[in-house]
Parts: sequence; C-alpha cells; structure tokens
Amino acid sequence: MTDLDTSLETEKRLRLEAEDRLRRANADFQEFATRIAHDLREPLRTVSSYCQLLANRFGKTEDEDAALFLRYIHDAVERAQILMAGVVEYSTIEGDRRRPTNVDLNAVVAEAARRAGQDRVHKQGNLPVVVGEYDLLVNVMRHLFDNAVKFAQRPDVSIDVSARREDGDWIISVHDNGPGIDPAHHERVFGFFRRLHGREYPGAGLGLAYCRKAIDLLGGRMWVESKPGEGATFLFSLPAAGED
Repeated sequence: MTDLDTSLETEKRLRLEAEDRLRRANADFQEFATRIAHDLREPLRTVSSYCQLLANRFGKTEDEDAALFLRYIHDAVERAQILMAGVVEYSTIEGDRRRPTNVDLNAVVAEAARRAGQDRVHKQGNLPVVVGEYDLLVNVMRHLFDNAVKFAQRPDVSIDVSARREDGDWIISVHDNGPGIDPAHHERVFGFFRRLHGREYPGAGLGLAYCRKAIDLLGGRMWVESKPGEGATFLFSLPAAGED
C-alpha cells in the first residue's frame, strides 16, 4: 500500500468516526430535549390546574391585582408549554432516516390548511409532484400558514401557494398579504427563537427554523423575499419527481 493509499484510508476512517460522533451527539440531544419536555409537562400542568382552581374560586374577587397575577401565571405556563412543544419538534426532526418519495403538493397543502384551520389558502394552479416526505412537508406548510395569519394584522388575510419549474427542481412559493419583512431581517427570521415582534404574538420562535431545517434535510433550500408593506413570500426548492 502506498503512502497515498494509507493517507486516504486514514482520512476515510477519521471522517467516518466524526460522522458517527455527530450521529450519537444528535441522538443524545434528541433524547435530552424529549426527556426534559416530558419531565416539565407534569409540573406545568399542576401549576396550570391550581391556577385555574384559584381563578374559579376567587374569580369574582374585587382584588384586581390578584386577578392580574393569576393571568400572568397562566400566560407564563402557556408560553412554556408552547416553547417545549417547539423544542421537541425541532430537536426530533433528524431522529429518523429520511425516506424521500414522490409527494403530491396538492394533498400536502390541503392537509396543512386543515390542520392550521385555515380556509384562506389559495392554490395558483395545479401544484406539482416533488421528491420529499409527506408529513414533513405538511408541517412546513402548516408553520408557513400559521405565521401568515398570525402576523397579517388584517381581517382579510390571504395566502397564495404557487410553483414554478427551475431546471431539475420545483420552486414553491407561499405568499401572504401581511405587513412584509424588512430585507435586513430576511435571514434573522430563520434563526432559533428569533422574533421580530413582541409577546403579543403567540409562538416559540422556532417555526421557521424548523421549516428551513426540514427543507434542507430533503435536499432543498428555503428563503424569503419581502419588503415592508408588500407582504412576504417564503420560497423553497425541492427536487422534481421523475417522469413516468
């Protein structure tokens, strides 16, 4: 065996060892996040239950401070529960080996709109079949629909879903008629716990991070195009399904 062969074998071994360590680290993190969330749910439910009991017993009290404090406790528990759910969803996204298959985006959009409880989602023409995973893509679309409605700040919110072919990929667009996003924040919205608004909007700030990670795992990419006052368009690419 030549020196070059030995060097290549060593490099291959080190790469495989690094990949194995990364897989084990991901698995450990997923188990940690799931266990923490599970162990915290019970005390949070207890706090929420006793808070409700106090509200029922003293709800008619004239002590405005007491009523305000109970609302603060209830809101804090609710935020913690939403945060835990978001952390678990994000941390377990890499738990299973990806098994991409042909997925009809028409079915994905319909199911995501149903889960989000939205009847304001409109398809612009027939959507394509892509290579991906049905459940993962439903969750991506659901997060995008939820965000569009949450931040729209208008009663006539509308969400348009369309697709265009670009070489071997489909580019999927989800456009809303909300307030838009300043270009300076286009990357920031995909970060962990990144929120452009205050606590008046529910959520953990993990939805878009989940979306980008999911699309990345499926071999695509995600970005946003938007200007203030012109709504926001979230786009992602996915491989086109092979022709029969």
